[in-house]
Amino acid sequence: MDRVKGKVVVITGAASGLGRGTASLLAREGATVILTDINEANGQEAAEEIRRDGGEAVFMKLDVTSESDWSNVIEKTLAEFGKLDVLVNNAGVELVKEIAETSLEEWRRLLSVNLDGVFLGTKYAVRAMKRVGGAQLLICPPSPAL
Repeated sequence: MDRVKGKVVVITGAASGLGRGTASLLAREGATVILTDINEANGQEAAEEIRRDGGEAVFMKLDVTSESDWSNVIEKTLAEFGKLDVLVNNAGVELVKEIAETSLEEWRRLLSVNLDGVFLGTKYAVRAMKRVGGAQLLICPPSPAL
């Protein structure tokens, strides 16, 4: 217990699945978790569940493909918590479809979330971490569809 006590962690794709489970585990281990996702309802519910279980959690809406969203989430995190220690770059999408049936728009969306989202998150998190003395990045592997 308390392995990450006092750490401030931003987790993308935290409204469900692996991201939600990661947020719950890190909160149980003592971290303050900022759950981010495009799914506000599930994200708020996940943060509420963590708080009910005694953890520290907030939800912030984030489209990982939006540079302005990243800037806002990181700035809000620093304003509210004074630092960022860990980024779990978890958000990802998959496309289970034959390549011959995949539209260019679908392909670009897949790449935007799974690649651009990781790049933008890393870019803004590193800047924030440097301002407060360093931290850790966790970049989850891309979707199995890649």
